[in-house]
Amino acid sequence: MSGSLSTAVNKPVDRPATEFSVESERAALDLWTRAIDRLKGRLSRHTFQTYFEPIKPVSLIDDELTLAHSSKFMIDWVRDNLLDVLLTDLEVQHGARCEVKFVVRERPGTETDTGEPAPASRESRPPVTTPSEPPPSRQLQINPKYSFDSFVVGPSNQFAVAACTAVANAPGKAYNPLFLYGGVGLGKTHLVHAVGNHALKQNPDCHVVYLSSETFTNDLIHALEQHRMPEFRARYREKCDILLLDDIQFLSNKKQTMEEFFHTFNALHEAGKQIFVTSDKLPTEIDGFEERLRSRFQWGLIADIQPPEVETRVAILKKKAATDKIALPDDVALFLGTHIRSNVRELEGSLIRLAAFASLTGAALTVELAQDVLKNILVVRGDKPDVETIIKVVAEQMQVKPQDIKGDRRQQNVARARQVAMYLTRKITQLSYPVIGERFGGKDHSTVINAEQRIEQLMGEEPELRATVESLQRRLNS
Repeated sequence: MSGSLSTAVNKPVDRPATEFSVESERAALDLWTRAIDRLKGRLSRHTFQTYFEPIKPVSLIDDELTLAHSSKFMIDWVRDNLLDVLLTDLEVQHGARCEVKFVVRERPGTETDTGEPAPASRESRPPVTTPSEPPPSRQLQINPKYSFDSFVVGPSNQFAVAACTAVANAPGKAYNPLFLYGGVGLGKTHLVHAVGNHALKQNPDCHVVYLSSETFTNDLIHALEQHRMPEFRARYREKCDILLLDDIQFLSNKKQTMEEFFHTFNALHEAGKQIFVTSDKLPTEIDGFEERLRSRFQWGLIADIQPPEVETRVAILKKKAATDKIALPDDVALFLGTHIRSNVRELEGSLIRLAAFASLTGAALTVELAQDVLKNILVVRGDKPDVETIIKVVAEQMQVKPQDIKGDRRQQNVARARQVAMYLTRKITQLSYPVIGERFGGKDHSTVINAEQRIEQLMGEEPELRATVESLQRRLNS
């Protein structure tokens, strides 16, 4: 591959401000304008508008072209899928190989849509802020495109969506706090933004604060350095009606940050203000997390969001295709939904990659093309989950630790989760009783037999347990 691409995220470009000049900006604009004119004729309208129109030229110094984009995801996607096309056209127009450097400008609205390059000083010099305010790069905003209407609901996320809707309709009154956990790329952040958007639509005067745990930590450090803790506390307590905190697991082992969040939590809760946090695991499974914080989350509702079933995955693909104006045949949607099972992010990314390849090459969007283009990420149909996966999934659903399922603890909730996991392992894997016993921490085969019989009996007596087991089995088989 000729040329190269590097990415800077939330950092100034590593060069003195004096190196950026009006001439370098004009040169960048001229080269970029000529290159994208050529690209426009080679790409579909959708691909061009999605990936290249939002890019802004910043500077051209020697053979290094600096470009700005608001999304690191889009930068990564261009790098992985369209870099060769971009570099080829830049080389043709520039007359030499270019090194392409991207910078991420995270905050929407900070760039004017004038077609002119952004002033270099915006990237090369730190923003001037008053000590009482956090640096602008840390101030995250609610994304208006993430709404409840744009979220595809299925059995795997129905409970989570219902809880989020209740919170958005009655902040501080229903499920406070709300703790939403689940794996990467399943829609937690989408639902966080949806809650914020819905609450603001209901009450435009509502003060919604959305941020990541990393941003909370950085703002705390900034406030301590500037001796501005009163302003920090006012911002997250007095001037906040709804606190939306993403990825709270990253507060683990940060003693002072957890201390400050603990008091922030108490202040908001006592004032009847809504707290909504997300995590990739249950509070009990976050290592280095203070017990008093874990107990606080038990005050409200803990909800999980699971990987979508095949029907939901197909619905997600169709909605994404409609939004992006991709003509997606039903058989291709079913094929992708059946063979891409990890998370929604990878599912949608695979569709974008496939559509871009078809657009660039002029190929028809077929199952055969999907098999070829996506061969490295497709799951072979019929693959069965292993015992560790079954234990992990059951532990998440039944809110216990995987190590407890394999251990000897006899508390009722742990024992029931262990029996369910053994039952599902027997049904799904067809392993022998002695092998299953061994995989569950060296249990006797009679323990597995008793677990299977007990769950079969209870499923006939307890409709709620039957629904839980059947949901787990569908999820594991999908």
